[in-house]
Amino acid sequence: MTDAKRIVVAGMPAAGHFNPSLPIVRELARRGFEVTYYTSDDFRARVEEAGCEFRTYPAGTLGPADIAEATRNGGPVRVVARVLTATEALLPLLLSDLDTRRPDAIAFDSNAIWGRMAAARLGLPMISLMTTMLIGGKAMARLNAREWLHFLGEAIPGVPAARSAKRRVVRQFGKDAYPPAPGLPMRGDVTVFPVPRWMQSPDPRIDDGCHFVGPTIRPPREDAPLDDELAAFTDGPEPVVLVSLGTLHAGSDAFFRACFEALGGLPARILLVAGSHTDPARLGKPPANTLIRASVPQLEVLRRAAAFVTHGGMNSALEGLACGVPLVVVPQQVEQLVIGEAVAGRGAATVLRHNLSKRPVPVAELRAAVENALSGSSPREAAQAIGASLGEDGGAPAAAEAIEDYLRTRHPG
Repeated sequence: MTDAKRIVVAGMPAAGHFNPSLPIVRELARRGFEVTYYTSDDFRARVEEAGCEFRTYPAGTLGPADIAEATRNGGPVRVVARVLTATEALLPLLLSDLDTRRPDAIAFDSNAIWGRMAAARLGLPMISLMTTMLIGGKAMARLNAREWLHFLGEAIPGVPAARSAKRRVVRQFGKDAYPPAPGLPMRGDVTVFPVPRWMQSPDPRIDDGCHFVGPTIRPPREDAPLDDELAAFTDGPEPVVLVSLGTLHAGSDAFFRACFEALGGLPARILLVAGSHTDPARLGKPPANTLIRASVPQLEVLRRAAAFVTHGGMNSALEGLACGVPLVVVPQQVEQLVIGEAVAGRGAATVLRHNLSKRPVPVAELRAAVENALSGSSPREAAQAIGASLGEDGGAPAAAEAIEDYLRTRHPG
């Protein structure tokens, strides 16, 4: 390696963004890089366990709850406004810290505007850590009229706040440092995509600096412990169906009751992850085959699962496929529709897109999709084939190699 050894990482404090980045920074640290990772206190222990220096975002600037609230109550445009507002506080913090100890490069989550702007202001190499593929105009064309109306109805109210926040950031820090159009997600001099190349549709933004390294998720541990209740529930004779809409999206009470009705009569054990914003008491008594939990160790449960009802976020989709589990994708936004359709195109998923227009998921269709995942050999075989191929692009070591190679060209010798 060259003498360009210090990298600062500006993270996005949300599990679906943090989790893919952690194996990459761990690998960089293993190779001798000194890595300083900025994110919220929620992730301190895991950053330090990876051998990196942890630096916290000040309380009240940005955390997982802020991103989840913006996602639930306004979608992507509201998230952009929240990120821009955080940039007003986080960019000065980053620039002040780096003024006394200048790194050799800045890596940033592809949505962490303050990280890219800090690199632009300081003239440092930019390393973008993507969490999904690039979504272009063709993806939006997949929406039907009803879905478009819902998307616009959710997005338009958030536009004034996003524009106002952008004006404040540009006025305070200058237009030259602001990311070029089309904005989020942002690429860098090196852009690492921890996703399979086949998931990415043709896009003119893909260039030689883009590296598709496949998933960086850790393999599920064979001996990973579960608490007594989960262990007993997942070790029974019937197949396990995991139902989870991720950490940012809150499933509605109506959706969870539909799961009761659709899956309660199946010869399976239904593990329903309702999240912290759902009071199970509101849902009524669950069927005898259903266990409700606020959260679970997802990878360890998926190793024991036979089907996965998911929102189709990239992290969750790849974790399911890594464990050879066929998916039933209930997308909450366009990106997840694209992910679900890509997996469905390979035979490993069924997509139920009703929520994109706020229609209830039909009980009969949900039951049929889960029954097909449980009883049909084709979805299971397709998921297992994808899972077996996910390591072919190199994962975290390939990501670290791409970063190291780029920095070597900047600092030869």
